[in-house]
Amino acid sequence: RAFVYGMTYFEIGSADNTAPNITNVTATTADGSYKEGDTITITVTFSEAVDVTGIPKLTLGTGNDATYFSGTGTNELTFKYTVVDGDTTDDLDYNAIGSLSGTLKDTALNNATLTLVTPGTSGSLAANKTLVLDTTAPTINNVTATTADGSYKAGDTITITVTLSEAVDVTGTPKLTLGTGNDATYFSGSGSDTLTFKYRVKAGDTTSDLDYDTKRSLSGTLKDTALNNATLTL
Repeated sequence: RAFVYGMTYFEIGSADNTAPNITNVTATTADGSYKEGDTITITVTFSEAVDVTGIPKLTLGTGNDATYFSGTGTNELTFKYTVVDGDTTDDLDYNAIGSLSGTLKDTALNNATLTLVTPGTSGSLAANKTLVLDTTAPTINNVTATTADGSYKAGDTITITVTLSEAVDVTGTPKLTLGTGNDATYFSGSGSDTLTFKYRVKAGDTTSDLDYDTKRSLSGTLKDTALNNATLTL
């Protein structure tokens, strides 16, 4: 607006009374599974640029906080979260509509409205990304054989299966040391929760009930999709 007072021309700028609001929450971290120590980078987008005072926090569904990292003076703030032991979720989101805290103002000093959309709905972290937090190491549940009960001679093949608590990816060639002192060798199963080992009976093998040698008889590199190393204790 403008007006003239006497011979002087005045122009009055329009006031900004509109509070910034949150328009989207997502992550630059790729979809996938993450283990203890991994970092998740989350972005919160506002309707206009905001200036940050202090260190805002975003409480996640794990109960822990992602901490403000950068973005003051822009409409997109970045938060960082380092996965900690015990974090478990198949689709990470913030905890509630009031999970963002801190002091955020636009250039007119309007306080930003920090209300988030309901977790899981359009515009939320979980709706935009699929971030699995898995800090639990796979464990061994069972060892058995698909080979029938019976007696076997030199040259016969025994097929042994090792079942874990979750699917694992195999690197290299794991081995299972048997009570005979020889090793059954990994054959198949990477990407599943059941691994198959093969053993060809050798001359001199004698046992009334074949088993592995000790609770430490399984060796190799087995990881879940979050790259947690499997606990190989039998």
